[in-house]
Amino acid sequence: MRKMQNMLMLAAALISTPVHAGQYDAVFSQIQRMLIQSAKNDEAGLNATRQQLESLPKSAHQNMKEARALNQQGLDALKRNDYPSAATAFQKAQETDPADIEIAGNLGYANLKLGQFKRAEHQLIYALSLAPGRSSSWFNLGQVYGALNDVEKATGAFATTYRLSQNRAKTEQFMRQALTTSENNETTRVALQQALKLFGLPEYPQ
Repeated sequence: MRKMQNMLMLAAALISTPVHAGQYDAVFSQIQRMLIQSAKNDEAGLNATRQQLESLPKSAHQNMKEARALNQQGLDALKRNDYPSAATAFQKAQETDPADIEIAGNLGYANLKLGQFKRAEHQLIYALSLAPGRSSSWFNLGQVYGALNDVEKATGAFATTYRLSQNRAKTEQFMRQALTTSENNETTRVALQQALKLFGLPEYPQ
């Protein structure tokens, strides 16, 4: 029953996206598997699951210029901390071009900032189905699970953030800074600490 509810919630959240109904379960299960594999330092398994996720069919871009203009409106709203306007702009942008990776991640982030954690989770999972290697979406997903007090999933997401980062030194510094950010709750901070320890990294630089 819970699995079916998750699928229906994802379907509702992604109604404007090109993901087919038959892919919902696969996307969910593969993302969850990657969280567990990363938390256990199963890099071989993680890479194999990521390849499966990347093999899912994806739609071609549509109305890219219009979508990018809407995306810029959303980014401008984020700068003003106007998260409702940002979410609205990003939603319109995604409807205009559902294949845009950045827009998908931006909408997930806006939902996170609005405190709409389940919607943010489903949107970020969609973003990761488009680009499984996008570390910023993994980090935001970790924040979502931290806010939902799921330390295991948050740890897996933060570990994946570091593992897939193209600049690990910068990502390490960013994760440490997040430990002192007031918007992150205790569960999120614990998950960040555990993720750092997985790679033998101290909580604070020596």
